[in-house]
Amino acid sequence: MLLALTRGLNSYIALTVLCAGLFLPGLAAIPPTDRDEARFMQASKQMIETGDWVQIKFQDEPRNKKPAGIYWLQAASVSAFGPELTATWPYRLPSALAAWIAVLLVCRAGRKLFNPTAGLYAGAVLTTTFITVVEAHIAKTDAALLACTTLALTMVAEIYVARGKSLLPALLFWVGIGLGILIKGPLVLLVAGATIAALCIADRDIAWLKRLHSISGIPLALIIVLPWLFAISISGQASFVGDAVTQDLLPKLIGGQESHGAPPGTYIAAGLLTAWPWSLLAPFVLIAARKERNLPAVRFCLAWLIPAWIIFELVPTKLPHYTLPLLPALTLLIGWALTHIADFSRWVGSRGAVIYRILWAVLAVALGIGASYANVLYGDGASAGATLAVAATMFAALVALVGFARYSASAAVAGLVAAGLLFSLSLTSGIVPHLHQLAISPRIAALAGTHDKPVALAGYHEPSVVFLLGTDTILTDTAGATAHILARPGALAVIPETDLENTRGVVTAQGRTMRQIEEVIGYNYSRGDWVRLAVITAP
Repeated sequence: MLLALTRGLNSYIALTVLCAGLFLPGLAAIPPTDRDEARFMQASKQMIETGDWVQIKFQDEPRNKKPAGIYWLQAASVSAFGPELTATWPYRLPSALAAWIAVLLVCRAGRKLFNPTAGLYAGAVLTTTFITVVEAHIAKTDAALLACTTLALTMVAEIYVARGKSLLPALLFWVGIGLGILIKGPLVLLVAGATIAALCIADRDIAWLKRLHSISGIPLALIIVLPWLFAISISGQASFVGDAVTQDLLPKLIGGQESHGAPPGTYIAAGLLTAWPWSLLAPFVLIAARKERNLPAVRFCLAWLIPAWIIFELVPTKLPHYTLPLLPALTLLIGWALTHIADFSRWVGSRGAVIYRILWAVLAVALGIGASYANVLYGDGASAGATLAVAATMFAALVALVGFARYSASAAVAGLVAAGLLFSLSLTSGIVPHLHQLAISPRIAALAGTHDKPVALAGYHEPSVVFLLGTDTILTDTAGATAHILARPGALAVIPETDLENTRGVVTAQGRTMRQIEEVIGYNYSRGDWVRLAVITAP
């Protein structure tokens, strides 16, 4: 069966089915997440509402942080498919499609660099890696950047390894660079530049750079980026680039922005989760790749992975998804290792490997138990989704302990694919959509119902509530919320429950009667605390 899957287009078809099974479930069911995703969705929604596709705003506040590319993709998706502006899945669809494109590109690269089986393995690994599934479900820049970076660097792989002189791979490289800049600024240049520089230094050769056709390619990348830069300059947002550098990029380089600072080595530790379940094989594969670094294809993957990884580790601000553009390099190395190393089962059977596999198995089971506990603490308690999460991680632990020792590499890989698939589905379909204690904004939006808008909120200012309630939502303090319901009979306000009696006294003093519609209790995961809110009106 494995041989049949590697023939012709079968690998791409099989991977497309796998991507659909992993990336689509949960797109509509998972509530908008705070804070970044909700800000992206709200800014895209405002593009549709205002018809202004140049200026990026959250309510009245300019978002001079990321270029317009992802907002255009989301706004176009909602305009084409969205049944309503507050439906989440059309905003997330570009991320799911971008992740799928990255998977197919990795499969193609694996076939060209190594062999068809390695390409199939690499695509399956990227599809079922935890961080890929997560980012495919979030309406942000990261999945789209993954697709752009993968396009650019898989084209470099063809140019570097095959030594061909065709113009098309070079032009596609520059297309990937241009689109990547339009999505997330200079990050794609950092990853591509670090890769190319590492290859030139390792080989002591820069002659192959001619095949990048910079004279033709750089203008092509500029054609993609410059129209947007021109548009923002004439729209009164000439300071956009400067603001993005001073307010977003430099703070991340200088210190831990928004309390996201962490020491070097953080991404290696986080990789146990972000690269799950393939973090099981990552250390062994990297050791093997170092020994075989004289192979051009292996050297290319190492150049893609290691230099940029070191840079990310040195940057003070760290978030788990920052290293996502480097993941395809690791998946390609895993595909290579599984098909090129003789007797893979014996290779992972050394004493050190066995100890690591045991520790990894323990962590895998703990991951499943943690997901199940989250469901108990914030959701439906014991459920089929929680049970599936535990079962999937226990199965992964079993594969880690005995899969490679007793069965073929292909069978063990199939086991990890199944574990990754089941665990991800347990989260996206069975657990996360039912964490009601975390879904504060959807509960407020449901209570708003047919009441007069806008709604005023005090004590809870998360972006998701603006996305769900409307751009005119008022984020204020308790005094402002009280004034709002006094000025607009029938309108709603949301205030901290601790301010309820004082507010009642103020409303009564104005000759009105305050009515509490509902109490909303939940855990604000953005701030890390429980909130008790009262939804009130003064008819």
